[in-house]
Amino acid sequence: QQTDQFDWFSSYLRDRDLQKLWRVATGVFTLLLGAVPVMMVASPAGPRGPVAIGAAIAASLLACTAAMLWLRRWPTRRQSLTYIAVCGACIATGCLVVPDPYGGLMGATMFAAIGGFIAYFHAIAHVLANFVLAVVIAAITATRWFVQTGDGWMVVASLLLVLGLNIGVPFGIHTLVHSLHTDLRNSDRDPLTGLLNRRSFYNTVHEHLVAKQEVNVVVNVTMVDLDKFKRLNDSQGHAAGDAALAGVATVLAECSGPGAVLGRLGGEEFVVADLGAASRHVSIAERIRAG
Repeated sequence: QQTDQFDWFSSYLRDRDLQKLWRVATGVFTLLLGAVPVMMVASPAGPRGPVAIGAAIAASLLACTAAMLWLRRWPTRRQSLTYIAVCGACIATGCLVVPDPYGGLMGATMFAAIGGFIAYFHAIAHVLANFVLAVVIAAITATRWFVQTGDGWMVVASLLLVLGLNIGVPFGIHTLVHSLHTDLRNSDRDPLTGLLNRRSFYNTVHEHLVAKQEVNVVVNVTMVDLDKFKRLNDSQGHAAGDAALAGVATVLAECSGPGAVLGRLGGEEFVVADLGAASRHVSIAERIRAG
């Protein structure tokens, strides 16, 4: 049920200067993937006939084009999903055009690598779609191999290997990233009020803007600063000050809509942001002031 995590994970990598490393690694991997169909065509055991050879060359060209996208810049979410579709089609084509069904079955293990990438950046539904494609291709090639050899035990053993990789790698990574996402969200919250801290507030607003997929989106922002907060701390102690901060956070949560982003920037400074109508934001700000 988790939403697509491309935007937050991209922000995570960008904040840690890791996007370039990921781009180069993904681009090189895709180039290597694109080189496989061409090598298969050059091999005596490779695809035969103009249709199979043409499909292999087309898959190679598509993979190289997708690699150039990653080597040039960080893609958008839609471009990333297109990249996944291209890679899946290339792997499926390579598995089906090779005359040796065993080679085609072993080629289906590459779906595990693509599935790992999907698990990092996209939703579980995309991981499942890649897994279904892997199962279909593995079933086709395993059937061809059984018809050719009649060795059911070897076919089943190899099929289990392929399925095991396509289950273990993507779904294991998905579980890891889901846990990482949860831990990051918790670490990016102010422990006293439960609101987002400064960095997480900016990242969350950015994610909301990207999710809008519109031009010139208006962001409404209200800063909240507590008057005479230092006097409260000095006269009644820090426990009373902490209670006041927690109370303000409760007021912000109760007065703001479900789409609002709430943060504590530090000390007695709070911030509220949303992408709704300005008039509605004004009324929310007034309710907060009155509260």
